[in-house]
Amino acid sequence: MTTEFSRETVKRIAELARLQVTEEEIATYQAELAKILDAFKALADLPLPEDLAGDARSAIIMAKASQNNDSENISRLRPDVINNSIQTQVFLEQAPEREGVFVRVPAILTPST
Repeated sequence: MTTEFSRETVKRIAELARLQVTEEEIATYQAELAKILDAFKALADLPLPEDLAGDARSAIIMAKASQNNDSENISRLRPDVINNSIQTQVFLEQAPEREGVFVRVPAILTPST
């Protein structure tokens, strides 16, 4: 089931990620990317009960339950409920720099060249 990545594919992925890679790193990444993709393929092959089929959020829980042979006690994810939230004004008062109702942060992306 091993997937193979060509040198050109690894170079293209590195280019898209804006990484500079050496020839030695390309060979290493060919193997590493193949392992990662194979791991995702193995996860995709896990059997899912009909009521969870297609529910990507349950994949990790299902994988853990399968590893533990615990098919009867598969945990369901809890609902996403907001609790212990901070008041907006309190949050803004604690921000080191702000501009009106916005928090000012340093730029992390540079324009594309």
